[in-house]
Amino acid sequence: MSAASPPKRDWPLIGLVLLVFLFLLGTRSLNEPDEGRYGEIAREMVETGNWLAPHIWFVPHLDKPPMTYWLVASSLSVFGFNEWAVRLPLALAGLSGVWATFLLAHAMAGAQAARWSALILSTSVLYFAMARMLTTDIFLTQFIAWALYFLWRSWQCLDDLSSPDEDVRGAAGKKSVGWQLAAWVAMAGGFVTKGPLALLIPLPPLVALLIYRRRDAIRLNVLLFGALGGVTAFCALALPWYLMVFDQLPGSYEFMVKGQVMAHAAGAEAKGRAAPPYYFFGILAVGFLPWTLLLGWLWRRGHWRALDDARKNAWLFLSVWAVFTFTVFSINSSKLPAYILPMFPALAVMVAWRWFAGEQAEGQGTLPLWTWRAVMVSPFLAMLAFPLVCYFEFKARDAWWIWPQVGLACAAGVVLWLASRRWLASRCANWAVGTALVQLFLLVAVTPTVETHLKSNQTLKPLAEALKREYRPGDAIVAWGRLPQGLPFYAYPVINATNRPYMGGMPKYRLPFEFPGNEERLGQLVLPDEKAFAQMLSSERRVLAVGFRGTYNQARQWAPAQPLHLITEVGQWELFTNRQ
Repeated sequence: MSAASPPKRDWPLIGLVLLVFLFLLGTRSLNEPDEGRYGEIAREMVETGNWLAPHIWFVPHLDKPPMTYWLVASSLSVFGFNEWAVRLPLALAGLSGVWATFLLAHAMAGAQAARWSALILSTSVLYFAMARMLTTDIFLTQFIAWALYFLWRSWQCLDDLSSPDEDVRGAAGKKSVGWQLAAWVAMAGGFVTKGPLALLIPLPPLVALLIYRRRDAIRLNVLLFGALGGVTAFCALALPWYLMVFDQLPGSYEFMVKGQVMAHAAGAEAKGRAAPPYYFFGILAVGFLPWTLLLGWLWRRGHWRALDDARKNAWLFLSVWAVFTFTVFSINSSKLPAYILPMFPALAVMVAWRWFAGEQAEGQGTLPLWTWRAVMVSPFLAMLAFPLVCYFEFKARDAWWIWPQVGLACAAGVVLWLASRRWLASRCANWAVGTALVQLFLLVAVTPTVETHLKSNQTLKPLAEALKREYRPGDAIVAWGRLPQGLPFYAYPVINATNRPYMGGMPKYRLPFEFPGNEERLGQLVLPDEKAFAQMLSSERRVLAVGFRGTYNQARQWAPAQPLHLITEVGQWELFTNRQ
């Protein structure tokens, strides 16, 4: 099948997937800390014209390679500084990952599995969420999906090496090398997105195939030959940025290689990322909804034995991809929910192949009907859980939609469960897509109403808008207690490269000081202690202070002779001034 001209019956699928990733794309503000940080770094690239070294609050920040920032900054430079422009590259990366998954499923299990793999991946909760949340994870996932698709096509081409026709064998070798070069190019893109993970995840599935087919020496020879060119292409594409940054920024090599890669796990607890080894079982159970229950029957001995040799290769390839990714992140002490996202394309292909491919009726019949009914109604559990979390955990008591959504989720779930008692598995599966879309679209629609309630993950947009309203030329801006990472994104042009805020009361091992030399770069903008902050508040200069929770009351004690005026409180943040 040509990817450039899909059959007419695939156009509804294409339209649906586009809707999934583009629906209300720019309605939610940037949340702290990750989205605010990534968005501001990209914005500073556009403002300053420095696209080489990422900067946060106008000092170097090399926690991650620059691909994510480059993509978002490119969108901002075309569409302006707004949320839609920030999230467009995310949506396109999500679509790209779905496309790679579709093609991989088509190559392994046929058109029906390809269509369902696209639906399954698009409607899984975690993949959908990360295609709208500004981090590196969705970009890395799409590069890994393409790399593994290309590696599989390279492996497939080698099937023709057994042909008696010399021309066919020669063409097979050339095609295999070409596909492998494409895989190394994709891995290079991933390496400039999130470093060594772009190599760590794609290569083990291919190594597993080589071990499984270890008696087939000619395959190994062709792949080794292709790897020589692939590694050369990888180095030519992935390394120049690193070398230029290492050359231009003293201390960047030690910070990125020793501080970020080697000490990543060691610093997990300090960064709030430590979690037990079983952490990702819960993340997978929730993140792969509504399809989670179908994972329980994937790895059955009978299914493996029923596969022919070619399909055993494919199943092994997918299994190693998924299991290796899950295992690596489970044994690493540093854990965040999106870390396991790169395994989702593999799971989508496996579920689609196992239950929706050519032997669909037989495959679905091996599962009890209650399983399919549970898959169908499981999105209503998420639809029920989200408003309850908002109400009881985030104290969003003023959100009008919470109890209507709770009632809708309960009623719809019960009605659909009762109505489906005699439905076929295929009908339940189709309804599962529909219920998942309803749940995901509702999540997108209502989240903006509670985004200032999300504690440390709240948005700073209302705070920045208040700062812009209050600011007068000549005012000093101070950030105290914690760095409001995304504040300049919304406060621009009040905060810009030539009008930078003062800051203080922040740990020197955290942003913006963690990169070597940043404290010196900030110079007099750093307030060394509470006394310096109090002196500034007591001066004749008007000060607008942005403080983390409790800063206003503390400042009143530090500068008791100076009346302070609270302008606004937004979630956990406060804006106050020493002059009305």
